[in-house]
Amino acid sequence: MSTIRDRLDQLQTQGRLSTADAAHALELAERTGEPVDQIISQLGLMSETMLAESFASEAGLALASDADLRTEDGPDDWRRELNAEFLRRERILPLRLDGEAIIAAVVDPAHRTAIDGLSFALRRPVRPLVATISQFNAAYEDRFGQVMAEDGLDAVDVSADAERLRDLAGAAPTVRLVNVLITAAVKARASDIHIEPGARDAGVRFRVDGVLRDERSLPAAQALALISRIKVLADLDIAERRRSQDGRLSLPVEGRSIDLRVSVVPGQFGEGVVIRLLDPDASLHELTELGFSEQVTQLASRALSKPHGLILVTGPTGSGKTTSLYAFLRRLADGERKILTIEDPIEYRLAGIAQSQTNPAIGVTFASALRSFLRHDPDVVMVGEIRDTETAKTAVQAAMTGHLVLSTLHTNDAPSAILRLIDMGVEDYLLASTLVGVMGQRLVRRTCQTCQGTGCEACEGTGYKGRLALAEAFEVDEELRSAIRGARFEHEFQPALEAQGFVSMAEDAEAKLRDGLTSPEEIRRAIGGVGPR
Repeated sequence: MSTIRDRLDQLQTQGRLSTADAAHALELAERTGEPVDQIISQLGLMSETMLAESFASEAGLALASDADLRTEDGPDDWRRELNAEFLRRERILPLRLDGEAIIAAVVDPAHRTAIDGLSFALRRPVRPLVATISQFNAAYEDRFGQVMAEDGLDAVDVSADAERLRDLAGAAPTVRLVNVLITAAVKARASDIHIEPGARDAGVRFRVDGVLRDERSLPAAQALALISRIKVLADLDIAERRRSQDGRLSLPVEGRSIDLRVSVVPGQFGEGVVIRLLDPDASLHELTELGFSEQVTQLASRALSKPHGLILVTGPTGSGKTTSLYAFLRRLADGERKILTIEDPIEYRLAGIAQSQTNPAIGVTFASALRSFLRHDPDVVMVGEIRDTETAKTAVQAAMTGHLVLSTLHTNDAPSAILRLIDMGVEDYLLASTLVGVMGQRLVRRTCQTCQGTGCEACEGTGYKGRLALAEAFEVDEELRSAIRGARFEHEFQPALEAQGFVSMAEDAEAKLRDGLTSPEEIRRAIGGVGPR
């Protein structure tokens, strides 16, 4: 453990680690056998990039670039002479020849066993470049593919007991596979990873731009080890495989922290896992960055400028409602307002906002939390979703008593929100007095701007890259307020919407189609067609 202690002492001397953090990292390294830099990164004490920069500076070496790691330019017999397990264990990878010397990527240059061993195997001097953990894992995966079966994990009994499962979860090949899988998902801009066990193997699929695609297939034993590792990281009960479990964790990927929300559900052939990737850098936007039409953006801005009232975002699951609400909150978080949220779950942490999560087991629901919030003198309250009559009535009451209330509602379009709230028991006259504005939205895949939809390397041949919001919105003016009172059918307030120039989602879709931003297939998938209401 002397190298580990030396590394920790060095990082403490540089002021990058506290004594307590170093002691915690040392204890975990001794207990798990994982590299100490990997533990430091997983604990969030330092980013992978910071670690690599520290190691490179201390050794007087350069950092490896992504271009360096894509290079493999050496003698044809390199692979035959090298032991893949040695390279993985020592975290070193030969890249190219430079004269007589081998340029190699190494995670920790202080670990001389790696450099000396590679030099001995290839009978050449080694000149190392320092790579981050994620860079090394991705480059190793590219060269050697799925090596877990070679490590003997394909022979594991899938009915292994809890202790065996825990051993599998901590095995180096399992740790590496999890890291490689998460890194690949982030690079692919995936929102979710699906691990789906079958009779003989398990499929791994990524959801990219709202569409699932096959990523790889794993033997059943590898999938079991992978799922066990994820459950350990998410602090779930590794021995429990008969009921659903939910957890959360954070992992560093390419120098930034990615939050992962884990859902485990038992199935016919074992536990299925869905991992939601929450990347604040990719998902937190300003209102003007959401891609709405100028009309919708201006209407949202006017609604957010109101001192009180109810603002709703509607649409099905996965339509981007939460992203819009967070953009609204960022607009409102100017330091002069007290903002409280109750969410299920908290997807992103926002500076200057007090965020809470529901917990029905102890009686913390949207409605109960909202009632408590009103005693804390908030200016703005965000309720993750209006699901029931109690929450709907409490939200309207909060809006009536001088608070700006933001929430979401599951309806097919924005106008339907009015009738939905009335059906939930909200009095029409109270709704007319408190409702400020409603926005409905859907997400469609954006046509790749590099190839204009024909398929290229940038979009991986799909013709799409990124997503685009189709939206409609209205504000409650005096004419619409009068129409809401006594309304029981949408056609009763449709003239008031038309009078204020309401543009439907289908019309917004038609405009985006004319501009070449998406395709007819995507619009049909999202809303069923184009054209006026």
